Formats: sequence, C-alpha cells, structure tokens
Amino acid sequence: MADLFRNRSFVFIWLGQAASGLGGQFATFIMSWMAYEITESLVVLGSIVAVEMFTSIFIQLCTAPYLDRWDRKKVMVLSEWLRAFAFLIPTVLFAFETLHIWHLYITAILIGVAEPLYRPSSMIYIAEILPKNRLNNGNAILEGTMQTMILVGPPLAGVILQFFGAQVVLYVLVGIMGGTGLLLLQLTSLKAEAMPVKVNWYKQFAEGIHFYRMNKVFLGLGLLIMIFNMGFAALSSMFLPFITKDIGGTSFQYGLFTSFLSFGMLLASLITGLKKEQDNRRIIMLSSYMIAGVFIGLLGIFQSFSILSICIFCVGFCSIIFSINNTTLYQKYVPSHLRGRVFAVRILLSQIGIPIGALFGGNFADYFGIAILFSVMGVLIILVAIIAFFLPVFHQLDKNTLSPISQKQTFTQ
Repeated sequence: MADLFRNRSFVFIWLGQAASGLGGQFATFIMSWMAYEITESLVVLGSIVAVEMFTSIFIQLCTAPYLDRWDRKKVMVLSEWLRAFAFLIPTVLFAFETLHIWHLYITAILIGVAEPLYRPSSMIYIAEILPKNRLNNGNAILEGTMQTMILVGPPLAGVILQFFGAQVVLYVLVGIMGGTGLLLLQLTSLKAEAMPVKVNWYKQFAEGIHFYRMNKVFLGLGLLIMIFNMGFAALSSMFLPFITKDIGGTSFQYGLFTSFLSFGMLLASLITGLKKEQDNRRIIMLSSYMIAGVFIGLLGIFQSFSILSICIFCVGFCSIIFSINNTTLYQKYVPSHLRGRVFAVRILLSQIGIPIGALFGGNFADYFGIAILFSVMGVLIILVAIIAFFLPVFHQLDKNTLSPISQKQTFTQ
C-alpha cells in the first residue's frame, strides 16, 4: 500500500477524509446532545435527522446531472466550508444562551445541502487518480480512516463535553471543518467535462437513471443499501436515549458504544485492504449484510453494556465489508463519463430511506420502546438478505460474471 501514499492527491484526500470524518462525528454527537437537552423528545431526535436527509435528497436531485461537469476539488472545499458555517449558528447562539430547537433545524438544513456535494465528488476524484487494480485498497484505506475517526470522535467529544462543556465542542467542530476546507485546497484540480451553453436537467438526470435500468445488479445493490440505511437511521437516532435512559449509562458510555461500531468498521476495513479482491462477491456481500441484521436484532434483546458493545461492533464489521465492495464495483464498472450522475443517483437511493427510518424510529420507539424497534429492524434486514440470496440478478456480483459496461449500455453524450 506504500505506493498509494506516494500519490500526492491521494494523500490529501486521505487527510481530508480524516479531518472531515472527525468533524462529522463531533457534529452528530453535539447535535444529538443539544436536541435532547432542549426537548428530551425521541420524536425531535428523529425529525432533525429527517429534515437533514430530506434536504440532502432535494439537493441530490438538483445537482446530480451537473456533478460530472464541476471541479471536484472546488465542490469538496465549498462543501466543508458550508458545514463550518452551519455550525457557527449554534456556536454563537449557545454562547449567548439564546439557542432554541428551531435553530438546530436550520443547521440540519445547511448540513443537508453540503453533505450530498462532498461524498460523490470525493468518490469520483478517487476513481480518477487511482488505477482500477488499486481502488479496493484505496477505498479500504479511506474507509478505515473514516472509521478510525468515528471510533475516536464520539468518546473524544464526550470527554470534551464532560470536562470543558458544549461550547468548547462547538468551537473545535467549526475549527475542524474550516480547516478541512483549507486542507482540500491543496488537491490538484482535475479537468471536468466541458459544460454546454445550455444543459437539459432532465436529460442529464435521466442518463443516471438509465444506467440503473440497463444494469439491474446496481439497482438491486442500491435498494439493499436503501433498506439497510432506513433500518439503521431508525436505530442510530435512538442510541443516545437507549444508552443513557434504557440501560442507565453515561454520556461517555454512549460515545464508547458508538465507537465500538466504528472499531468494527475499522477492523473490517484493514482486513479488506490487505486482502486481494475476492471472486465470490455475492456470498461475501450478502452474508455480511444478513449477519449485520442478526446483530442489530440482538441489540433489542440484551441489556448488558458489554454484550451490546460486542453486538454493535459486529454490525460495524459486517456493514463495512458490504460497503467497500459496493463502492469498488461502482468505481470499476461505471463508465467515467457517467460517474457523477450514477454516483449521485446511488447516494440518492441510499438516502431516501434515512428520513423515513428516522421518523419511523422516533414514533415507533415512543409507542413500543427502543428495544422492540431494534429487533424489528434486525428482522427486516435479515429477510431482505434472504430474498436477495435467491434473486438471479445478484449472481452477477461474482467477479467472473460482471464485465465492464460498454458505451452501448448508456446514453450517448
């Protein structure tokens, strides 16, 4: 993997991923803490996530056709600076003790605008600077770095909150996100596709949709991610009250619990990065998907913090194996002239389920309890995985049956 770190652009993307990932974890932690401190409402926790995701979906729809034509570097930099600006709002208002819950909704909207711009742009950038035979290793390094930040972020934020207060967490958060933008300025700008005088939004977006109509295995993968994200969104917004109320834990234990999720992802990323790409993707991806569902269901059964930590570790381990293989498939087999539109539609598919899950999770937990919610979501994911095992389209996941997609399978430019 040493050759990857001799690639200057990859190094700056890697450092940017680390900084952005740490900032993202501080953001998630402090948003949940502030919302719960102000309202103590499970529904509000879910609704803030839903507002962010609905905004993200809308922005994804508006920008998807144009991502192939924009400078990836500039998009990533502006995205990080917008996130920094978004958190200036609660930072200033909290300092003057005038922060209200509707201010957090405004912050969520701004984050929803920024997030769908950064992720597809970074994935396209990586696909353009690395050779195809190194994409799986590169993705594993980036995922491992992200999971390291997720691992250390929540407990670090919890320690800062406990000893220095929420205001310091907010200061650090704004500094990290602003600094990430400065770091990404060091990237080399890649030449984007020339923009015609007039671009038909519908035609451009339809090209991304058409790709999925012609390549059903990618549509199937998108639907699997959508369902998993819907279930996980229902769970993750409930982690704070589950740990602090249901099992009587502390804010530090909440941070530790989410870190076990990340530690599982980190370990899986390291293992995936060290191994050669496997031929039997179908078994690997669908098995990891189903096992993640099993451990999600077990979260609703146990009350011991130690056992719950093991379960969430296994969820992270299995889910990231699916995610890395999925990202590599897109980067290897999607034609370069369509990557922006296809990645954007992919992220759109994955995000549609998040606000639904967040709203459902908050309301369901209010009526039936958080533990039952976890069990129901686990069973849903297991059933979906079992169905996918028997669908012929997923046999195309195996390395020797999936071939590069030709220009004839896409719209002409």
